[in-house]
Amino acid sequence: MDLSASARALSIKASWDTRLELRLAVHDAAHVLNTATLFRLARHESASISRASVERWIKDACAAKRLIKVVRGLYLNRMVSPAAELYEAAIWLRSSCVVSLQTVLGDSGVWNNYTNISTAVVPFSTKGPRPSLGKKLTRAGEFQFRGMPEEILNAGAENDRLEDVTGYLRATPEAAFMHWLYLARSPHSNLASPPIDVDLEELSVSRLRRLAKSMEMTGELESWMRAKRQHDASQSVAEQTWIP
Repeated sequence: MDLSASARALSIKASWDTRLELRLAVHDAAHVLNTATLFRLARHESASISRASVERWIKDACAAKRLIKVVRGLYLNRMVSPAAELYEAAIWLRSSCVVSLQTVLGDSGVWNNYTNISTAVVPFSTKGPRPSLGKKLTRAGEFQFRGMPEEILNAGAENDRLEDVTGYLRATPEAAFMHWLYLARSPHSNLASPPIDVDLEELSVSRLRRLAKSMEMTGELESWMRAKRQHDASQSVAEQTWIP
């Protein structure tokens, strides 16, 4: 019997909780799950399952770290491969937010200071209420939410500003950099300017310039890039990077 046939046989013979865990481990399983979804999936495996039984399974799965609790009723799926990461839950906590800034720039190698805080930008309308911003501490880790006008956050072509990911919104490294630059220039933000020693070679300058034009920030980008070129050309930097 081949492996796929063995898996099918196991799924037929196994208990509902084993079948549920097999379902949550397939490559396209959801990375972030709420209690309602888990209950629905459990009911698919056993129509008569009680809510109390599912809640006991959730408790056991959290104890075994197959699920990681974020907040009440929300979990990271660690059974799927690759396992869910904290930042994927951001959109469940703040509607329409985009994972961006230090998380994206650190993951892509542009920014060399690792942070375990998941950073995201939340769109807001000048005509509506401001979203809840700032730090959000959860059982799974810490989030930092910053706000931007939705017309600025959504400026530019979608493939310039958003990565092709499933289940959440993630900025391209170039968009993440422009978000940082925008917030650093905003009087409503305490975020300092992007550090001058970021690795610009990891970014597409043409994409940066397209986004800057769409965000009406061409002058701000060019000013930062002049300072970057001056920094990189300085004697102290040249001495640090020279290899005999």
